Amino acid sequence: MDTSLEQLDSAIQNKDSESLMSLISYKTNSQRIKLREEYKTTFSRDLFEDFKKSFKGEFLQTIIGIFKTPVEYDVDLLNNSLKGFSIDKDVISEIICFRTPKRLEQIKVKYQEKYGENLVEKLKKETSGGYQKIIINLLEGNRNQNDKPDLETCSNIADEIYKAGEGKIGTNEEVFIKYFTTLSKEEILMVCQEYHRKYSKTMLDVLHNEFYGTDKKLLEDILYSIFSPSEYFAREIMDAIKGLGTNDSKLIRCIVSRYNYDMKLIKKYFKKIYQKTLLEEVKDDVSGSYGKILELLIDKHDNPEALPQ
Repeated sequence: MDTSLEQLDSAIQNKDSESLMSLISYKTNSQRIKLREEYKTTFSRDLFEDFKKSFKGEFLQTIIGIFKTPVEYDVDLLNNSLKGFSIDKDVISEIICFRTPKRLEQIKVKYQEKYGENLVEKLKKETSGGYQKIIINLLEGNRNQNDKPDLETCSNIADEIYKAGEGKIGTNEEVFIKYFTTLSKEEILMVCQEYHRKYSKTMLDVLHNEFYGTDKKLLEDILYSIFSPSEYFAREIMDAIKGLGTNDSKLIRCIVSRYNYDMKLIKKYFKKIYQKTLLEEVKDDVSGSYGKILELLIDKHDNPEALPQ
């Protein structure tokens, strides 16, 4: 039997979180996925069910998260966010805005496979208004892939956006939604640059003045996903730990979903924005096995296994 399997089984049977963390701390996500599959084959038991018998709370939530594939993790987050009387729009927005078109296609397929529902149709039932239009457009892959934007076209679009927002009383939301969900990332970058050159305002400032609520947050998320995703997650992590209480679900989600991609950049932005290290801030905020597993994810995965797909 593989030594790692023996160690994994022993850590679970003895409820030994320290040994478990020692075993997995230097493994990549793909190595953990393979270990999970081999565990099932060798012991005829589901690894997650065994985790649940031996561990609990936020530590359990984190451990299960890092033994899932990135797509599986996203799918389960989306499903949980759509349960109950009030959906979690922050989770939905975060996943759909910060995943590539290829990843979103994988998510839709996996969601149908695992939960027996069409994700697009599910979201149409659970959302409405401008928020729904933005989410569905992104999820259906309506963004073009033009990586060589035309300056004149983008300049004209900047003018259209001005006339739909700052240049009139009220806001023509349809114009913003149309361009934010159909232009390529390179085109949006050029439109924002042209807008700033012509009207001396950043697009984030425009959104702040013209929109409110979840629609505003969603459009801002789209901009952050294009301009600076690592900065966005640095800010989201701080938002999860600031104040008297910790938003553990958000903290775990941000770290588990990004540690394998851009944690090094997230730490850089965190230090730049808050003049504190992310590792020290997390150590001050959470403790025990839960704190240690988060510290491992922050500190041991500076070299990304792969870019987001």
